[in-house]
Amino acid sequence: MGCYFCECIKEVKKTGECGGFVKELKNSYVILGGGQYFKGYCILFTKSHKEHTHKLPLKVQMGLYEDMMRVTGALAKAFNPERFNYENLGNITHHIHWHVIPRYKKDKYKKLPIWQIPEKVRKGKLTDKQLKEIKKNIEKYL
Repeated sequence: MGCYFCECIKEVKKTGECGGFVKELKNSYVILGGGQYFKGYCILFTKSHKEHTHKLPLKVQMGLYEDMMRVTGALAKAFNPERFNYENLGNITHHIHWHVIPRYKKDKYKKLPIWQIPEKVRKGKLTDKQLKEIKKNIEKYL
C-alpha cells in the first residue's frame, strides 16, 4: 500500500492539486485537514518520504519548524483562533507530517485532544464553496 502523502506530492506535481492542497512551502507541502470542525486545520508534510524527524539533519528539522510557524501565523491572521494544537504522530502514516489545529473559544471539546472527539463531529459539514473560502483565506497569508 502506498503512502498517502507521497501520492499527494505526485498529484500536486502532475496536476497542481491534491484534495485540499493549499501551498508548497520551502520544506513542506500544506493541505487542509480532512475535517474542518476546527476551521483552518492543516497538515504540513515533508517533500520526500521520511519517517523520523529526529533522523533529519538539524537544518531540515528547523526548516520544517519554520514552515509550521508560517502556517500557524497564516491561520492566526485568517481565523483568529484562541490557541493551537500541534501533533506529529506517525503511528498510521509513516511520512513525517504535522497536524496544525486551531482551537476556538466556542469549542465545546476544549479539554480534549482532537482524536478523542467523535469522528463525525471532527469531519464537519462544509460545502465545497466553504472549503475553497477557507483555503483562499489561508493562502492569502502564506
